[in-house]
Amino acid sequence: MNIIEENLIIRIKEDYQRYHRNDFKRFEILLKDLNQKTQCPNCGSPYLVSFGKSASGSHRYRCRDCRKTFSTSTGSLSHSSKVNIDAWFVFLECILSGTSVRAASIAAKIAPKTGSEWMSKIFVSLKDYQESIKLSSPIYVDETYVHVDKSRIYYTEEVGKRKKVRKLPRGISRNMICILVATDSRRSIARILNEGRPQRLNVFRQFAPHIKEGSHIIGDEDNALTYTAKKLSLTRTVYKSNTQEAYDNLEPVGQLCDRIKFFIGKHRGFKKDLLQDYLNLAIFIDNEKSENKDLYTVTEKLLKRIFSYSRDINSSIK
Repeated sequence: MNIIEENLIIRIKEDYQRYHRNDFKRFEILLKDLNQKTQCPNCGSPYLVSFGKSASGSHRYRCRDCRKTFSTSTGSLSHSSKVNIDAWFVFLECILSGTSVRAASIAAKIAPKTGSEWMSKIFVSLKDYQESIKLSSPIYVDETYVHVDKSRIYYTEEVGKRKKVRKLPRGISRNMICILVATDSRRSIARILNEGRPQRLNVFRQFAPHIKEGSHIIGDEDNALTYTAKKLSLTRTVYKSNTQEAYDNLEPVGQLCDRIKFFIGKHRGFKKDLLQDYLNLAIFIDNEKSENKDLYTVTEKLLKRIFSYSRDINSSIK
């Protein structure tokens, strides 16, 4: 954990003591409403009686018919969590502030393994976050790239003076994962396309659901966008890549790409099978912070998604 993360964690702890001491009680009441049980999850009986609280503070019930007990968190992503709501808030606020999982786990006083499990719960709750996002004109579009896992790196063989040698391909090859990034300066999306340069059909599949027909898009001279522009009757403003004019006019999407790369860099080492999950989280942070300047409000919004998610989704966590 570096000095920046240490200072950030100190600031977050002071912030809780000074401003949010009473907010937890309010949020616990909200969680009770979100997870209010009207019937027994075991037998479906509506005849329930209050039965104290669980170790994590969740309200417990007992069914009069089958005599089974359960809590308000039963069936949600928070089920079986023995850590209180304060630790969840500290962990999430650290992650949303840009720290690593290890630093967030230290701040929340939980084991690193628990931190990884909580990240899985965050990913599940944000699985469909980008699905409903619609961008409106003007829309800035670009691509950014991250490396594939080391176990999947592709080498080319070239004949040297004495023997064949293995070399990494030059430029953008299948060793790079292409990510489509788009923003209208209010909301943003980031979707994985393919390995190597963007393919036009993948661009259309990932971009079309998030854009209205007839919109105006601004980007560089990427031919992969031409097919989507014709299909959706989009107008385009095109700038030559790697020029000062392109940097100046594509600043909104350029800065978004930088923020995404910085976020992924903070969590380096994860398997790229989880890349879209990390992109969903990065986009959630970017969108919600632009809408809600108060970090506590963004943290509360994410915690609501986690605690109100149903058990059938919980079964996908491994």
